[in-house]
Amino acid sequence: MGEDRLIAPGTKVRLDSLVDDDEVPTSEFGVIVYCWLDDEIGMVDCYVAFFGAELPNGKPSEQPYVLRYAATSLTVLAD
Repeated sequence: MGEDRLIAPGTKVRLDSLVDDDEVPTSEFGVIVYCWLDDEIGMVDCYVAFFGAELPNGKPSEQPYVLRYAATSLTVLAD
């Protein structure tokens, strides 16, 4: 899992999760839109534009969906 730190916009990230109760790991890939320290939860929160099972090469064929996740839920990917 990731660290609780501010992540720069444009940083590529991966979100790993389990599907249902089958404990089958899945990953979604995205790009940080914005992160901030949320005093209410005492953690860094982020908006992430997700592209699904892989990051596009160049212009995406579909519009990404933006979701909110704690920075600790995200793994920063090397370029």
